Amino acid sequence: MNRLFNILKYEKLSSTNDKAKDLLRQNNLPEFSVITAREQTKGRGQRNNVWHSNISENLIFSIISYPFFLTPAEQFYISKAVSEGIINYLNSEKEGFKIKWPNDIYYENKKICGILIENSIKGSEIKNSIIGIGLNVNEEKFPEYLPFAVSLKNITGVSYNIENELYKVLNCVYESFKRLRLRFFTEIDNLYSKNLYKINEPGYFKDAQGIFEGTIKGTTPEGKLILQTSSGEIRTCNFKEIEFLQS
Repeated sequence: MNRLFNILKYEKLSSTNDKAKDLLRQNNLPEFSVITAREQTKGRGQRNNVWHSNISENLIFSIISYPFFLTPAEQFYISKAVSEGIINYLNSEKEGFKIKWPNDIYYENKKICGILIENSIKGSEIKNSIIGIGLNVNEEKFPEYLPFAVSLKNITGVSYNIENELYKVLNCVYESFKRLRLRFFTEIDNLYSKNLYKINEPGYFKDAQGIFEGTIKGTTPEGKLILQTSSGEIRTCNFKEIEFLQS
């Protein structure tokens, strides 16, 4: 199982993504090198949010990939493939996990996993991709400022061996990347839509103009969210243009 991955383990890092960047500046690391840490002091999520994790209780890691087979316009397929890999891992433990656009993983209305992908683009190709993943595994009590956080142990009641689970997650993501390398975009799109959180369910959203009601209909190939408003208008939204309102 280890032969697929070059795993670099650290006790404490400010951020596994930042460490991956440092290492890439110094070396040409193999495809699917993985930087992991027991503790992360300045973990980052989407929208510059802080990623919280108790020491040694959760999975905190970054994967380095070289997706030369994708154009910059196709880079959202990295996010789709990674999300699907994690969904496949989690659903092997218990069914019911969903991808909250663009790539958070939810169980019911609570967040179990965050993904932060940073692509380095040079000209017409993606030079490298750093895929940061924070997955709540064994943590049982979260800070008050995270009322919608949940862990796998909260859901299943099982205590997990963190190292064993790391390899399980990596293998699932690796399998998704096989489809990505073969450019099976239709299959990837269908799996992503099937697992999309709140698809075809009315909900409330917020943009620069205020709060509105809409229904998620899917995503564009570039990763924009397709929404149908209550008036019937079809809108496509970039990630930073819109916010889900928790129901």
